[in-house]
Amino acid sequence: MRAGIVSRTDNDGSVELAREIIAYLEEQGFDVSVETDTALALELQNHNTNLQDLDGDFIITVGGDGTILKTAMEMKDPQTPLFGVNMGRRGFLAEIQPYEYKEAIQSYLRDEYTVEENLKVRSWGLNMDDSFPDALNELLIACSLPSKMLLTRLSVDDEHITDIQADGIIFSTPAGSTAYNMSAGGAIVAPTVPGFSLTAICPYSYFNSIVVPPESTIRIELLKPRSNAIAIIDGRHYIPLKPNSVIKATVSENKANFIRFKPFYTRIRRRIFHLSTE
Repeated sequence: MRAGIVSRTDNDGSVELAREIIAYLEEQGFDVSVETDTALALELQNHNTNLQDLDGDFIITVGGDGTILKTAMEMKDPQTPLFGVNMGRRGFLAEIQPYEYKEAIQSYLRDEYTVEENLKVRSWGLNMDDSFPDALNELLIACSLPSKMLLTRLSVDDEHITDIQADGIIFSTPAGSTAYNMSAGGAIVAPTVPGFSLTAICPYSYFNSIVVPPESTIRIELLKPRSNAIAIIDGRHYIPLKPNSVIKATVSENKANFIRFKPFYTRIRRRIFHLSTE
């Protein structure tokens, strides 16, 4: 059995927990590979593996959702299951608390888990050379200047929906529906529902959000001739957009897989409403 480990390295608690998890995995007979920055933080010489080369039966992330998003964007095989140990504030994607990691690993060894498949967004700019990386959470189109609104034309499958002024437009996956999309007033979408949310941020209109089927292709056209904008993928990858740019997005052929030990609605109750599930 093989496992990979990726940890936050700017948090001493995450680094020390990663050390504990590595030792426990090796006690259980796992061959463990450690991502380069994590290995350097732990002063490990023999486990060092670039994230782009990290592989295994699963990859454990120690940190918040940002650690998971980074791993999902850069790891060798996007289909490798992720197993998140939450050291962040909310941890919508990471369901395991630090004190639960041993129990979770034992549940994995007993096959007492499910693999949750998550859609990703594929997006691109018309007449742009740079390709956009797949998004696990969302594609965000926003003005590059603070406090400025965008005027955009929104279309689904070449059917015009509306021209709208808003602070930005979010195209989110079910996994990302509990992130920025939820804060902007979009609906939470269960991971078993194959759909994407198209949500306007602080819109100057009655339109707020719509959920579309995965086979849909959405088109976001910037209408102001002197308005520069930016495309942001999962809060990590930034792509400047010129005035009158056109961005298209649809489902990616790649999916993200998560090892889950609890039902989705239990995670929602625990994370969003801060209620105990014990």
